[in-house]
This record gives sequence, C-alpha cells and structure tokens, in this order.
Amino acid sequence: MNKTQAVKKFNEEYLNLKEGEKTDFSRICNKLLQVNFLTKRKPGDGNDYRTILAFKETFEAFFKLIDFELIIKREDEVVFIKNEAVYNHLRLRKAESVLLLVTRILYQRKMDFITLDEDVEIFLYEIHDELTRIGYLDNKRITKSDLRPALQMMRGYNIIDYIDTGLSDDARIKIYPTILYVTDLEGIKGVIDKLDGYMRAEGGLGYEEINEN
Repeated sequence: MNKTQAVKKFNEEYLNLKEGEKTDFSRICNKLLQVNFLTKRKPGDGNDYRTILAFKETFEAFFKLIDFELIIKREDEVVFIKNEAVYNHLRLRKAESVLLLVTRILYQRKMDFITLDEDVEIFLYEIHDELTRIGYLDNKRITKSDLRPALQMMRGYNIIDYIDTGLSDDARIKIYPTILYVTDLEGIKGVIDKLDGYMRAEGGLGYEEINEN
C-alpha cells in the first residue's frame, strides 16, 4: 500500500468509526508511538490489542502515512510499529544491551517449561546469576545504578514489568513476548552470538534496536 492508497483507505475507514471508536483510535495510536509495543498479555492492554485487530486496516493506513509499518504477531499476541526509514531508534549502552540479551535468553529458557497460557516470570537473582555465568560480572554484582535504568527502560517499552522498586534478589520480573521482537536477531543462536560479541568487546555503546517512539 502506497501513501495515496493509504489516504484513500484511511478516509474510508475512519469516517465509518463511531465517536467513541475515534477516541480509542487516537489514544491507541499515541500509545503505540510512545511505547512501541503492545501485548494482550499485559494487564490493561488486552482491549487495545483487540481494538487494533478489529480496525486493522484503519491503523495500517494511518501509520503508513507517517512512515511506520504496523506489525501484528497473532501467534504471540503482540503488536508493534516499525519505522520504515529506520529512524527513531534508541541507542543502548553496553550494560543495557547485555541485560536485554540476557533477559531474552532467560525468557526462552523459561518458555521451554511453561504452558502457552502461563506468563514468563523470573527472579532478579536469575539475571545476576546469568550475568555471572557469561562472565560479564566477573563474580561481582551489577550495581543498582546500572540495573535500575535498564529495567526501567525495558518496562517503559512493555518488554518487562516488575513491582519491587528496591530491586531485591527475590523481586519478580514478568517478561512479555514483546522481547522476541525487540531485536532483529534470528532465534536464540543469534542472541547468544550477539552476546558473545559484547563479551569480547571493550566498552562501547550498544546497538539501535528499539524504536524511540
């Protein structure tokens, strides 16, 4: 669909929306531009996910007009937007990049032992243990000054959720299936290879993977 087709489709579809639906449409579009990822598994986002599916063509046309692609992954109940011009990407520091990749590994590991209806949850100490196992911590612990902003960033993009602001070892962290689409790496092998690359590197920044919007 090109932009001319998108304008026509949006006008056709949007005019058919009721006033309440138009309000929801605007709110959800702004939400996606802010957090980028929505998942039906997050409390409070289920209705938004279903609304996007119900008015899929309207959302697709709108985002096409502003150079975004709306991507729906029904198998994982995830919706996200991707900038077609590769703008609006967030550059991560190395610590944030490593933590994101470790979280992705832990998610996959847990998925092998739960049912499709269960949420993936880990304890914070599992992140510490994995960082030690891969040699990132060198038998030390990641400081809260490094850990807190990285976890807050992931929570802000609907990748994880947690309640314990004190970040105790037994803090529970829920990992959403959006973690599968944060990176452009193919499968767990690609994640491990990327992580190995960071372990061999000295300092430096991370990579641009998350849409800033």
